[in-house]
Amino acid sequence: MLSVDVTGLVSQFARSFVLIFPVYVLGYLGLSFSWVLIALCGLFWIRRHRGGKTSRLGRALAFLEDEEEAVRLSVSSADLPAWVHFPDTERAEWLNKTVKQMWPFICQFIEKLFRETIEPAVRGANNHLSTFSFTKIDIGHQPLRINGVKVYTENVDKRQIILDLQISFAGNCEIDLEIKRYFCRAGVKSIQIHGTMRVILEPLIGDMPLIGALSLFFLRKPLLEINWTGLTNLLDVPGLNGLSDTIILDIISNYLVLPNRITVPLVSEVQIAQLRFPIPKGVVRIHFIEAQDLEGKDTYLKGIVKGKSDPYGIIRVGNQIFQSKVIKENLNPKWNEVYEALVYEHPGQELEIELFDEDPDKDDFLGSLMIDLIEVEKERLLDEWFTLDEVSKGKLHLKLEWLTLMPTAENLDK
Repeated sequence: MLSVDVTGLVSQFARSFVLIFPVYVLGYLGLSFSWVLIALCGLFWIRRHRGGKTSRLGRALAFLEDEEEAVRLSVSSADLPAWVHFPDTERAEWLNKTVKQMWPFICQFIEKLFRETIEPAVRGANNHLSTFSFTKIDIGHQPLRINGVKVYTENVDKRQIILDLQISFAGNCEIDLEIKRYFCRAGVKSIQIHGTMRVILEPLIGDMPLIGALSLFFLRKPLLEINWTGLTNLLDVPGLNGLSDTIILDIISNYLVLPNRITVPLVSEVQIAQLRFPIPKGVVRIHFIEAQDLEGKDTYLKGIVKGKSDPYGIIRVGNQIFQSKVIKENLNPKWNEVYEALVYEHPGQELEIELFDEDPDKDDFLGSLMIDLIEVEKERLLDEWFTLDEVSKGKLHLKLEWLTLMPTAENLDK
């Protein structure tokens, strides 16, 4: 017996009938064959128009998903002009306009923060400061500016949003303070701060306002300049006479740098302690071994005779700072020192190293190095010679280990 596909046969017959029947009708009515040609042209035009529309829609969707990849697929690299590039940091002028509109209310919040949080904290820090108070707080009319925004979408928790804001603020502030007990008055005339501030929106929740809390901090020490008034009188107060302008700026800067963070809860159910004091991501062990071919900065006989250097290193991870010993008269020093630093945020945190030549007056710069801790975490162990930046010569030998925290103490011996 023969096997016949009845369904397929009927389908093919129907398609043939649909194509032939209009021709039969035209002949039966005595119409010209040109009507068949006109119908075919119309059909082809509709199909082509629909295909172009589908193609444009597909390109638009691809552009929304990944702008850089969509442009590179549609335009060859040779056709792109040299000035076209795709930075991972984006401009956000709309955000600057929003901040400008909100600035008077932001100033009100800052004034409230100074009076209700900072003022009581200063009074309780030292008995000599028990009469400390702010007499005037005016942040100024010039708003903070955001020069760029970078959003992280990889290697982050699904319940959080991480943004890095490149901020710049130069304001003519008027902040006056006094300590009545010692008849001391001082103040601030202007403040400049430049740096990269990280903003973490977490946890994301299913109810309004969709974000449980907001955390703010700097990944590394920002550039901070303060124009003081009456600082000499302030530093004459007992308990403060050991401070200086530089030390005060360092204290303020480090207060803003990770692991210190400002956490603002947006809902009452959020566990604020876990957000303000999170568990570190890991520990980086830094073997500060040796350097080679450093620049000779010491001179004798008013610069006629070129000498060597007395190198030492400063290592920073956030606000954790380590300083090595000084090796006298050596351009190839060997330190063989080990430091350990907690890592709270990645991506973002970096290992910063600066080398200096110790001098009686001002230490000379011998080079710097910056290493992304993401690379250290991936490799788990790095043992390399790194070329120093910002100088003509010099190399630094480092051994970097990434250590993961354990939930229990059973494996600590290993």
